[in-house]
Amino acid sequence: MAESKKALVAFDPERPDKSSSDFLIPVRINLDEIRFLGTRSGTTVRYGMTVLTSRAITENDLFAKLVDTGQKITNVADTLQVLARFLDAMKSVKIGNIVELGGASSDTISLLIVANTPSGFAKYDLNNERQN
Repeated sequence: MAESKKALVAFDPERPDKSSSDFLIPVRINLDEIRFLGTRSGTTVRYGMTVLTSRAITENDLFAKLVDTGQKITNVADTLQVLARFLDAMKSVKIGNIVELGGASSDTISLLIVANTPSGFAKYDLNNERQN
């Protein structure tokens, strides 16, 4: 069973100094797309900031939070697999990193580090290119 003491909270690039308590869980939108869903807001977001939790969380903990949001779950086994791969991907990021979902396929989930800290976040234009 995968577990991590790290989690993601929503990050707003327009207000990088604002703290958030909206924890993020990856959800499958369709066969080819996975997005972050805020557990409090119920909305999808692009960026998350890595935070340290007080205890280790497992894919079952994330699944319970996902159920609490009211999100429709069409395939329990697939959802648990996505959550386990997400927790494994959390091992590659450090506390304070700003991340977005990278390649999310049926076999892997990757987290792309966009910035090492919230203050180091550079705004992206619509084409995902860093602005100077």
